[in-house]
Amino acid sequence: MKRPIFIYYQLDRFYQNHRRYATSFNIAQLSDPKEEANADIKDCKPEAYAAKGIPVVPCGLVAWSLFNDTYSFARRPRRAGGIGGVEALRVIKSGISWRSERERLFGKHVYPKNFQ
Repeated sequence: MKRPIFIYYQLDRFYQNHRRYATSFNIAQLSDPKEEANADIKDCKPEAYAAKGIPVVPCGLVAWSLFNDTYSFARRPRRAGGIGGVEALRVIKSGISWRSERERLFGKHVYPKNFQ
């Protein structure tokens, strides 16, 4: 195969708290830090308020979660007699998100506040 080679994968049976997670965010807070004061955070439960009732910014489980999927790829070089080691392949990890999410959904200057 010639470069680049794109790898797509799918997660099965990954349902942990799906309904709560999928609805626990505030789009205004995620896209623009200026919206922090105007944001209605009722949909952010259970991550809506910190100690003493101070709003968490950005609020919600979506803003405070990180999916870490680690993988690697290797190949066996073609050699006479079929004997040889394994060669690790370089995986490029930049530019892998959807453009719509980078440019419209998640803002570049949204910084956390009031989160323990």
